[in-house]
Amino acid sequence: MEQPWIDEISRTNPYTYNITMNRDTGTRRGLKDGNIIEVETPSGRKVTGTLKLMAGQHPQTVGIAACSGHWAEGQPVARGKGTNFDNLLELDLKHSDPVSLNIETSIRVKVKKLTRGG
Repeated sequence: MEQPWIDEISRTNPYTYNITMNRDTGTRRGLKDGNIIEVETPSGRKVTGTLKLMAGQHPQTVGIAACSGHWAEGQPVARGKGTNFDNLLELDLKHSDPVSLNIETSIRVKVKKLTRGG
């Protein structure tokens, strides 16, 4: 996301820097494009971002581009764009693959609307 050309094309794609959800699921939950939402794990880890509804996404999933949400001052192009998915991950043996020690990247979450937006 720090590469200017990737950032430029990402800003033209309505899904890259937003949190995505199935359109029908979002509508049933009273959500709309542009809502600011909070995504929270059972352990209380939370992130916020702007919602973008889409037709082609599985109705039981929420999508976050895993490369977004940079905060470091040393990344001025990427800083402050998108949502940092990594903040939702648990880094312990219980949430790691016992063979490869990869961390679990499929997390149960709940979604809450924070502001009207959109």
